[in-house]
Parts: sequence; structure tokens; C-alpha cells
Amino acid sequence: MRRKQSFVDIVFAPKFKKSYAIFQEREQDRIDELVMALSKGVSTPGMRIKPIEPEKYYREARVNDGDRLVFRIENDTLLVADVVPHDLIRKYGKG
Repeated sequence: MRRKQSFVDIVFAPKFKKSYAIFQEREQDRIDELVMALSKGVSTPGMRIKPIEPEKYYREARVNDGDRLVFRIENDTLLVADVVPHDLIRKYGKG
């Protein structure tokens, strides 16, 4: 008997949708892979999930060497907030 895979609800913030549209198809595929993995509660190679300091309200997952997916999980809902260059991740550390 196969085990049923559980998913959380996914909400995409308007800021994420705007940022996502700028990426090329290859990067969008990687972002999609990360979002699906997060919704299933599994890890992908190179994901490197960690809280964004100092408030730890959001978390980040590595898209590639330079970009990070900003998200949080609350009440069985995955809020995908944004995808930003690594250098801008600290703006999400201020609650």
C-alpha cells in the first residue's frame, strides 16, 4: 500500500508573483521545485533552509548561488513571500 503524500495549502504573495515573472524558465523551474518540496515537507539538494535573522519571521531557501526564496509556514499554509537576490535577503529579517 502506498503512503499518501500530504501537502499544505500554498499562498503566493503579489510581490512573489512579480519577482517570479522576471526569472527565465530554468530558474522558474527551480523555484517551482522548491515550492513543491516545501509544500510536501521534503528537502531538495542545495535547498539550505534557514531562518532570516534577526526576527526569524521568514525563512529562506536557496534557489541558486545568488537568489533566495522567502517563505513562512503557518497553520498548514505555505506563504511564498518573494524571491530575491541573496544581498537583499536582510530586508525580510525585520519582521
